[in-house]
Parts: sequence; C-alpha cells; structure tokens
Amino acid sequence: MASRGGSGVEDDDHAPEQQPPAAAAAVVRRGAPLHPPALQLMLFGAIVIIGAGAAPLPLPRLFVAFVAWIVGYLSLFIPPL
Repeated sequence: MASRGGSGVEDDDHAPEQQPPAAAAAVVRRGAPLHPPALQLMLFGAIVIIGAGAAPLPLPRLFVAFVAWIVGYLSLFIPPL
C-alpha cells in the first residue's frame, strides 16, 4: 500500500508537455546556404541573356530566359521549407 505523504513524488499528476507545431519548429537561420536549384536557374537565365549579345535570339526565347532569371533570383529569398 502506497502512502500519500509529502515524501513521495508522483509524475502522473503533471500534464504532458505540448510540442510546437512542425511549421513553427522550422527555423530559418541567417547565413543558411543558398538554394542550389534557384541559383542554377538564375545563372542559366543570365548566361542565355548575356549570350544573346553574341548571337541574336528571337524575342520569345529571350523573354523566357529573362523569366527564368527573375524566378531564380526571387527564389533565393524564399526561406527553405
């Protein structure tokens, strides 16, 4: 028979600790490495745009290269999931 005196400590009386949600647990650190696919997309678009000076490209192809560059550039600032 267990006594309910002041000398015994029971851990069953405490409520379980609440864990933070998974989204809140993901912390973005400063100086985190860049997203390699975003950097590669940005560099690909820049190479195509710069290369258009040597060999002229049709405007739709140049526009697609610009869109690829801008998407890669903006993706560098999106925090990793």
